[in-house]
Amino acid sequence: MNQPKEKTKYKILVVDDEKKVLIVARKILMSAGYDVEVCLSPEEAAEIVANRGPVAVLFADDRMPGMRGTELLEQVKRVSPSTVRVLTTAYYDQQLIEDIVNKGEAFRFVKKPIDFNKVLKIIRECVEQYEVNRKSQGLHDSIKSLTQNNQVLKQETEDLSQKISKLRKKITMVTMAAILILGAAAAFNYYGEFQRQEILKETSITLGDWIVYDNDTALDSANRLMWMTQDFRIIERRYPASWEEARDWVQLMNAKRFGGYRDWRVPTIEEYKQTFDPDRTRLAFDQNKDYPVGYPKAFQEGGGYGFWAMDEVGENSAKYFFFAGGYDKTAPKDYNSPTMSVRLVRTVK
Repeated sequence: MNQPKEKTKYKILVVDDEKKVLIVARKILMSAGYDVEVCLSPEEAAEIVANRGPVAVLFADDRMPGMRGTELLEQVKRVSPSTVRVLTTAYYDQQLIEDIVNKGEAFRFVKKPIDFNKVLKIIRECVEQYEVNRKSQGLHDSIKSLTQNNQVLKQETEDLSQKISKLRKKITMVTMAAILILGAAAAFNYYGEFQRQEILKETSITLGDWIVYDNDTALDSANRLMWMTQDFRIIERRYPASWEEARDWVQLMNAKRFGGYRDWRVPTIEEYKQTFDPDRTRLAFDQNKDYPVGYPKAFQEGGGYGFWAMDEVGENSAKYFFFAGGYDKTAPKDYNSPTMSVRLVRTVK
C-alpha cells in the first residue's frame, strides 16, 4: 500500500529592523503551516540563506541599518537563485520599483504597513514560483554537469587521438622495417597492394551501407561481404547454361584476380537475400520495365533475374534467388534458361 506523500513545508525568511513586524509575521505565517525564520539584520539574513537553507521565500525591508534591502536581494539572487525575493517598503518609489523588477531582483513588492492576511496570498504565488525556479535550476545544473562531462570526454578523446596518432607512426615505422626485411620483391608487392587499396578508398562512393569501388566491386559494410557489381551475364555477355557452369565460373574469376582478389565464391541464398532491395528500382538484361529487379543500387543493371546459389537440394537440384520477386526457388542443376545468372561474393575480415 502506497504511503501518502508528505506535504512540503516551505521555509519563509522575514528580515526587518522592526521587532513588532517580525513577531506578527512569525505568528501568522506559522499558523498558515510555513517554516518561519525571522531576523533583524540583512547580514544575518544573508547567512541564513547561505548556510541554513533552502529558503523558499525571502521578505526583506528596503531600509535597514547597514545594508539596503535591495542590496540583500542582490546577494541572495547570486547565492540562492531559486529563492523568491519580496521587497517591503514604506517609501513607494515607482522608478525604483521598475528598475529592480527589470533587473529581476524582486518578484513582488509589499507596501508597509504590511497586511499579513493579504501577504498569505502573495506567499502562495511565491511558493509556486519557487517550485518553477527550483526545477529550472535543477535542469540548469544538469545541463552544466553534462557540459562539463562532455568537455572531459572531449579532452579524453583528444588525448586518445594523439595516442592513436603516435601508435600509427610506430606501426608505420615497424611496417617499413618489415618491408625492408621481406626483401625488394615482397616489398614491391606489399606497397603495390597498399597503394591500390588507398586509391580504391579515395575513389569510392558510399550508398547507405554500401561502398562502391571503381574496380567493379562493392562492399556491404553491414554484413562485411564484398560483391561483384557485375554478374555472369554482364561479364560473359551470355547466361550460364547450368548450375555447374555457374559454380566453375569461380575458378575463372579467381584465376583472373577479378577486382584484384582470388577468393571469390558462389553466394548462399541467405547472402543474396541480404542484398535484395524491395523497392525494385533496377532493370534486368531485357530492360523490361514490367519486371523490375531488386538489385541494390550498388550493383549494375542489365543482369539476370535468377541467380544460382551454392545451396544444393539433393544430388540433382540447387537453389537460386529470384530478384524480380525477392524469394528463392529450386531447379534442376542442368536448368538452362536465359533468365539465369550468378554473382560472386567474398568475405571481408
